[in-house]
Parts: sequence; structure tokens; C-alpha cells
Amino acid sequence: MIDLLKKTLLAGIGMTLMTKDKAEELAREIVKSAQLSADKGEEFVKEAVKRAERGRVDLEATIQRIVDETVKRTNLATRDDIVKLNARIDQHDAERHG
Repeated sequence: MIDLLKKTLLAGIGMTLMTKDKAEELAREIVKSAQLSADKGEEFVKEAVKRAERGRVDLEATIQRIVDETVKRTNLATRDDIVKLNARIDQHDAERHG
């Protein structure tokens, strides 16, 4: 029963965006209610926090990838494109007036 609860919680934490403090707080509440030993409890808390962080990092990477792909598909100018274009305009103006 505890293993099932642990696996379910850890899967949920890994898929959500949760702050380290919130993940730790939730894990400690579960440890307390499940009456785990100090060693098992601390191991559970560390694993929960680690999975929450990994989930956050993975979610950020996924969002960035989707945004990048969307920008490419829509053919929008990126910040780099605009900077390069401005530099070309400035160079052209300098050559014309210089």
C-alpha cells in the first residue's frame, strides 16, 4: 500500500510544476501520516524533491522546444533576426552618409 502511494505521488510530482518547498512539505506530510522510519522518510522526501525538480526542468525544456518550433513554423522574425537586420540598416546608412 505504501509503495503504491509512494509511486503514485512521485509520478504526480514528476509531472507537475511544484516548488521545492511545496514538494518537500507534501512529502513530509505523507511520511508523517504513513509513519515511515526516519531513514525511509528522509529518502522519500529527497526522492520527491528530486523528481519535482526534474519535472520542472523537463517541462521548461518542452515548453521552450514548442515555442521555438512554433516560431519557426510561423516564420516570425526572432530577436536575433531583428538585431542582424538593424545592424545591416545601420551599416547601409553609414555607407550612404559616410
